[in-house]
Amino acid sequence: MPAGSSASSGTADPAPSGAPRRTFRGDIQGMRALAVLLVIVSHAGFRSVAGGYVGVDVFFVISGFLITGLLMREIATSGRISLLTFYARRARRILPAAVLVLVVTVVASVLLLPLVRAVDVFKDAWWAACFGANIHFAAVGTDYFAQDQPTSPLQHYWSLSVEEQYYVVWPLLLLALVGLWALRRRRPSRRTFAVALGLAVAASFAWSVYSTWASPTAAYFSTAARAWELGLGSLAAVVLSGREWRAPRWLAETLVWVGLGAIAVAAVGFDATTKVPGWIVAVPVVGAVLVLVAGSTPAGERTVGFRLLSLPPARVVGDWSYSLYLWHFPLLRIAEEHFDERRLSHLHLAVVLVLVFVLSGLGYRFVEEPFRRRTRLFARPLNAVALYPVGLVLVLVATTGGRAYVDDQLGLGGHHAAISTQEFTGQRFSKDPQVALVEASVLAAQKHRPVPSDLSPSPLGLNKDTASLGDCDYRDGTTKLCAKGDPDADRTIVLVGDSHARAWSPSIERIGETYGYATYSLVYSGCPATQAVQLSGDTGRELKDCTRFKDWTLDAIRDLHPDLVVVASAALAPLRADDGALVGYRNDRPKFLLTLADGFRKELEAIAPLTDRVAVVANTPEIPRQPGICLTAGHVDLGDCVFRPNRIRSRIQRDYLTQAREVGAVAVNASKWFCADGWCPSVVGKTITLRDKEHITPEYAEQLAAPLATALGLTR
Repeated sequence: MPAGSSASSGTADPAPSGAPRRTFRGDIQGMRALAVLLVIVSHAGFRSVAGGYVGVDVFFVISGFLITGLLMREIATSGRISLLTFYARRARRILPAAVLVLVVTVVASVLLLPLVRAVDVFKDAWWAACFGANIHFAAVGTDYFAQDQPTSPLQHYWSLSVEEQYYVVWPLLLLALVGLWALRRRRPSRRTFAVALGLAVAASFAWSVYSTWASPTAAYFSTAARAWELGLGSLAAVVLSGREWRAPRWLAETLVWVGLGAIAVAAVGFDATTKVPGWIVAVPVVGAVLVLVAGSTPAGERTVGFRLLSLPPARVVGDWSYSLYLWHFPLLRIAEEHFDERRLSHLHLAVVLVLVFVLSGLGYRFVEEPFRRRTRLFARPLNAVALYPVGLVLVLVATTGGRAYVDDQLGLGGHHAAISTQEFTGQRFSKDPQVALVEASVLAAQKHRPVPSDLSPSPLGLNKDTASLGDCDYRDGTTKLCAKGDPDADRTIVLVGDSHARAWSPSIERIGETYGYATYSLVYSGCPATQAVQLSGDTGRELKDCTRFKDWTLDAIRDLHPDLVVVASAALAPLRADDGALVGYRNDRPKFLLTLADGFRKELEAIAPLTDRVAVVANTPEIPRQPGICLTAGHVDLGDCVFRPNRIRSRIQRDYLTQAREVGAVAVNASKWFCADGWCPSVVGKTITLRDKEHITPEYAEQLAAPLATALGLTR
């Protein structure tokens, strides 16, 4: 949630200069209370109010209305805008509470979350402190390799960042208009401000509609796509400034209830699948504007809606709304992850919600109010603005200290040895050394042996430990061919597929170096090797870049005519079925599986004439928890991080192997290098096998080069 306002609580009808003006709007405090409660119940998992996240949109409108009202009054009384005073007021209002929650969340993450997750929170905290959280989380949300990460306990700071970015631009625009009119020795009219803002609102709304259609995840966090919501509140303040709009009570009452009804419809009717913030967000946004406008009329105070919103409990929650928003999200997310609950139990949820209100009340009383009321130290605007760098320093100290603690806890030099077959005397293992090591690792986990001290790779940054593609990352649109392995060799291996194939590329490159093959990794994350049309899970439309890449891949294989093509691929949904329907795991799974199998077989059949041999490497397991997170959770042993593989994904991968055999390709079942007796250890020897739930670490891929070469028949 944005700060709501830099004004005093609920201030602000933009009344004409010299006219009586209400200095307190109880209905606005009630709107804040409604908005923050909707957000909290939505984030707490109450499905009946799944669309409660629209409370943030209501806050945007309130903020634009109140702050623009202040700016318009300043222009009316002095003919200018003091940016120093404006940003001093913002600093006193938002920074103390925001920085406190950031620092406490950093400390709580170190103490309560897996250490590798705490490192992610440090980065999130820094982006939030710099008011760039929305940019950061948009990048994370659209990063294929980061989409499986747990929700950050600081993700809600995106809205505060959007608001502050808006308030970098909007006062400057007002100041520019005031300056232009000053050259003409006149003050700009209300119409001038309204026209300029109206154009900006229209442009932002149009961009919001388009960007939500094109990329909903990026649009969700985009300031450009959200600015119209703040702008509409600002426009209402501009239109109402300098005049008193009189309306009959029945009209004011109607506007209040229509507005509240629109917000309620959105809160109950929207859910996680609703594409926001496109045109549909106009429902709660316009609803919030109607309530504000109704309350700005003299008759507004006499409406039932106004009185309900102004009730003392609503005003108290409204006073606390900023702190409530800041505290609720980290407490909920940290509790869920700490207790390893997708949804908190009733008891845990009750405790967390009580804690949210206690901390928020204390924060309002001892943090927000003292700073907002201009303590002696920060009464001067320049001193107040200094809160910005002070806040950055405090967050930097917290994150630096947290990182030092994490590094110490995960430091090298421990005494726990790597797993080996020799430690289990009398135990019969496979004659294959790599399979035997997996079996020993499962046995070590079952005996709850300690985690080896010298893990490879380090759990820190494990989720970013992707195999390098050099200049040939085809997601960037390049059509280069990058020879690796033994680039000058006459024999050639081509690796084809998506992120699963990319994960195997270190193994293929090592095979090339060892056995004399030039290797080419024609891989594109999120674009499986299949003739089926891949659709975007975000928009449901065809991934045309993926389709073009698959066509180009076949052309490149035809030109190279390699000795061997190795195919490795995940099963990503959704796909387009032959009848044009969108199918996925939840939406008509039987048809999805048929479409998937048919598309994979056709891909193998298309590749076969272009090469001497085709091989499919499949059945890397998918496990329920990321090894890096599990291994750094504190007080864990190997037994805490051994998992059963996902049965559905394993079945699909086994089907890939069946199809490979049916078309005459070599079928390599990789499961034996990851699991034994139905269990998959996170550590084999001293190597972490998976960087997330399903992708091999580059280190383990290199370790598997020798057994993979044997399985591919390259050692004969």
